[in-house]
Amino acid sequence: MTLQQRVFPDYAAALRSAYEEEVSGESYFATLAEARDGRAREAFTLMTEMERVTARAVEPLLAAAGVQPSDRAMLLDEGRAAARALKDRSWRAHLLEMRDEYGAYVAEFEVVRAGAPDDLKHRVDLLIAHEVAIIDFARAELAGEPDSLAPLHRYLDRAAGI
Repeated sequence: MTLQQRVFPDYAAALRSAYEEEVSGESYFATLAEARDGRAREAFTLMTEMERVTARAVEPLLAAAGVQPSDRAMLLDEGRAAARALKDRSWRAHLLEMRDEYGAYVAEFEVVRAGAPDDLKHRVDLLIAHEVAIIDFARAELAGEPDSLAPLHRYLDRAAGI
């Protein structure tokens, strides 16, 4: 799979997509965590919390822009279905995807940041930072670094202040 940066018609569409992917990402990573053990389970569990926290951080942007996201239950179902479709994917394949392809999300989130009100840009910075943390984790895990989970923990510590 090769993720390509999408082009959205406007700020509202980019913001809505970003938020909805955080919500579906919560159940995506939770479902992946349930199917694993060890380091993979721990990492996916941390990512589940990251998605949850990041979605909450983005909610004030939705309100400010008058953007109504899709139904939360539907988004959670989409995330679970996407994870189930990957039930046989190796841990290494997940890591390679994160490392090599999640940069497309960072580029999309930069578009959201450009359109965000100045007083809420710090919330989009969290959206960007969470994706960077996952990429950094994947790089470290693939390199065999013993503290590869550190970027995920640092992000959660940072997000706790929002």
